[in-house]
Amino acid sequence: MKAAVLTSDRTLRFGDAADPEIRRGEVLVRTSAAGICGTDLHVYRGEFHGRVRFPAILGHEFGGVIQEVGPDVRGFAVGDRVAVDPILPCHACPACLEGHINCCATLKLLGLDLNGGFGQFVAVPQANLYRLADNVAMKVVPMVEMYGLGHHVLQRGHVQPGETVAILGAGKLGLSVLDVLCHGAGAAFTIMCDLAPFRLDTARALGADHVVDIRHDDPVERARELTRGVGVDCVIECVGHAHEIPGREPPLAQAVQMIRHGGRVVTAGLGEQLTPVHFKTLVMKEGEIIATRVTAGEFRARCACWRSACFTPSGSSRTKCPPKTPRQPLSWWTAKIRHDQGRAQYARRWVSAWGLRPPRESCWAGPLLDTCHHQFCPRLPC
Repeated sequence: MKAAVLTSDRTLRFGDAADPEIRRGEVLVRTSAAGICGTDLHVYRGEFHGRVRFPAILGHEFGGVIQEVGPDVRGFAVGDRVAVDPILPCHACPACLEGHINCCATLKLLGLDLNGGFGQFVAVPQANLYRLADNVAMKVVPMVEMYGLGHHVLQRGHVQPGETVAILGAGKLGLSVLDVLCHGAGAAFTIMCDLAPFRLDTARALGADHVVDIRHDDPVERARELTRGVGVDCVIECVGHAHEIPGREPPLAQAVQMIRHGGRVVTAGLGEQLTPVHFKTLVMKEGEIIATRVTAGEFRARCACWRSACFTPSGSSRTKCPPKTPRQPLSWWTAKIRHDQGRAQYARRWVSAWGLRPPRESCWAGPLLDTCHHQFCPRLPC
């Protein structure tokens, strides 16, 4: 098969790779579309030593068509179109037994610990498959995992209707969280903070009430001004590896300053750097810092929405999102990432697999704008 193979840190090639062999209870999925996640860029840069083994085929946001069905597989057939949940918990450790499968002590992910969607074929356990409705375009399937993350972040932050929420970082995760907030979760006021103008423009299009360009404005001061000195109910940190700005604190330290008394900080970024936090401020506010990792059932909820009236996968939406993320063949993105040495802006792009020339259209969040937060959806529970 063809695949984008990571042979060592910052060494990515597009070429031939061994076809996967399916075992009992597994199917062989032919990848139709995959997304490039920020985690893939962290792996590319060598930040996952000790976990990722070379040669590796990344890509944990993907879907495709079942090519072959292994023994003991029930309910799926060759030709079924499926979304793939990449999470593989052990179901035996204390965290799993308590239902926290995303905190599994030996958690593995397709596309990280095992070969994933940047390969032409992927061996996938039956339990990780979700059949797609006929009206769901395959090009939007890679966003299921990202929107599942967005919902899990909000669940961890206990975000309630009517609250004020600030999001630090308008990358793919931050924008997914914002989209859920603006089109289902019922936040009264949303503030998006970033340093890239095109990301802030996208945040406006998705419905952010206020955007802060941190190159020019202090996000802490702006949050205080916009809340009349009270502070926000919840800050969601989606930055990961932060760029240093003279005179500004790191994002997590800013988040502690931005929350109100009794407020909450949810950290979802995967930055490697140490972050100083003024814990006296956190203690005096009796604030909370809450970590969040991957998903814990929200992937299933997103797929369930496609079988309900919760949103329209055909591509219609209430909000017009500017085209920022073109689809390209996997071989094109392999060369592009290698040429640009994994610079962060290419973590926000899409892959359309196997050399098929895609139409000139946006593949960003538009088709998923009507997703609901399953706690607050006024129509159908997910």
